[in-house]
Amino acid sequence: MIQEFVDRFMNAKPALRETFKNKWPGNYTDIVEEVVKAIGGEEYDTPSMDPGRIEQIDHGDYQGTLLYVVATTGYQPSTYYATKVYYGSCSGCDTLEKIESEMGWDDECNQIVSEQSLDDIMILALHIVQGFKEI
Repeated sequence: MIQEFVDRFMNAKPALRETFKNKWPGNYTDIVEEVVKAIGGEEYDTPSMDPGRIEQIDHGDYQGTLLYVVATTGYQPSTYYATKVYYGSCSGCDTLEKIESEMGWDDECNQIVSEQSLDDIMILALHIVQGFKEI
């Protein structure tokens, strides 16, 4: 775990929560991208991850592990970070699907983003941040 990334996440938590409230992530890549945006910044000592340079590796099928490798900003980066997410085929074994299965629906069949679903997605986002390692 990179403590500086966790500290950045905690500072960015209200804005990130608002982002997810206004635009619910459709998949894990969307979450990783928003997390990278939230914890990046040129003002920090640690090299900033580039949200435009996120690579996903997935050798699973109905379930497996998504490995995300993120390059830092700048020309020909030499620093990369990686994190992983385990996924499943149903809401019983997949965190994001479980969160979404507990959301409600409005009269126009749009999902309702509840406070509980926001709390849960923020915990998932924190776990993604905590998983980052420099490679």
